[in-house]
Amino acid sequence: MPTLNEIFYRRKITLYHNENLDLDHYYQEPYQDQGDEIKEMDEPYETDKLRKKRRINLNFEDRQYSSFSYFMDGSRRTYKIGDMVLNGREIFPVVVAQVRAGCTERNQSRKIQSHQAVYRKNLLLLSSRMNEVDFEEIRQRIIKTEVARNLNLEVVQYKFDHQKDNVPVNAAIAKANTIMHSMEIDILESMVHSGALEPDQMLIVDGPLQFIRQDTGKPDFADLFYNVVGVSKSFDPMLPTSGKARRGGTQIGAELLKLEHGERTPVFLKINSRGRKFGCWYLRIRPKDRVSNPLEGIVKLEKMALVEDEEGLHSSVVDNISLSILNEGSPTCYGRDERWSSHLYPVYLTEALIKSSFESDLVFINNFKRDFR
Repeated sequence: MPTLNEIFYRRKITLYHNENLDLDHYYQEPYQDQGDEIKEMDEPYETDKLRKKRRINLNFEDRQYSSFSYFMDGSRRTYKIGDMVLNGREIFPVVVAQVRAGCTERNQSRKIQSHQAVYRKNLLLLSSRMNEVDFEEIRQRIIKTEVARNLNLEVVQYKFDHQKDNVPVNAAIAKANTIMHSMEIDILESMVHSGALEPDQMLIVDGPLQFIRQDTGKPDFADLFYNVVGVSKSFDPMLPTSGKARRGGTQIGAELLKLEHGERTPVFLKINSRGRKFGCWYLRIRPKDRVSNPLEGIVKLEKMALVEDEEGLHSSVVDNISLSILNEGSPTCYGRDERWSSHLYPVYLTEALIKSSFESDLVFINNFKRDFR
């Protein structure tokens, strides 16, 4: 019955177990759009080319209107369980993670219910600086153990880039996030192919559509995101509004302070590494006198552009999406979540459903202190 330490030591790699560290509490959660870059803010990426904020007319008759029927979210918990020494001179953290993704549906009685089972993965994350032979043998030994089978454990590698990550654990967390986003894409793909997502039914993804940056190689990838909108609760207020901003110009946060309840910015253009275009804009969903911080109560929205959107997203489509988001702002999760002012209630319920599938931290971590039989 070898321990995890002994499995590593067979490849002459020393694993030091240390005090277990809950990385999600130890490291501050980054902005949801961290690393984002907007290509064009000087000219609106929508059919209405006015360079000023727009007001969404929220009439009494529109109060029950929303084009959103589905709500998707992913969540993860990451823990550092030790450090491994490579080649007698480099130390890298060993990280484990619980990763979940799921989708809920608003039924005809306007109740939120689970659309399908929550997707689950448990991960053991090791540094890619380990050579392939050592990694593969360690991986094979671990996945054959009873503990790994019970956990349905996957052993994967993370790549630490000194230019992108401050510390190696950030690279491990980023890898867990990438796997989580892939699980969300799998759910979305099954919904589209099964016909669950009808043309008149839209889906909210909690967070930016950042995972679309990944090159999945799916030929029908754009079709998957035809009716999907990304909604970010947190965003970088220091994002420059033009290339000049990097040399002391205006940052997006200064512009957002001018938004009143029900107002949105023009649509801005984003382009990913594969040349796909997205429109993103900001919308204030709470009155300024109801929040404690002037940047609270604002969400960042994203939608993939279609081939026919040569002039940008249709302004009427953007306004309809914004109207739906404003209507999703009631009721609130005030008192239950500190992010209530930017948290849409159906997304909050989806998040709660997904988090209920996690094992307790203590139970999950203790699996890696046992003998790996």
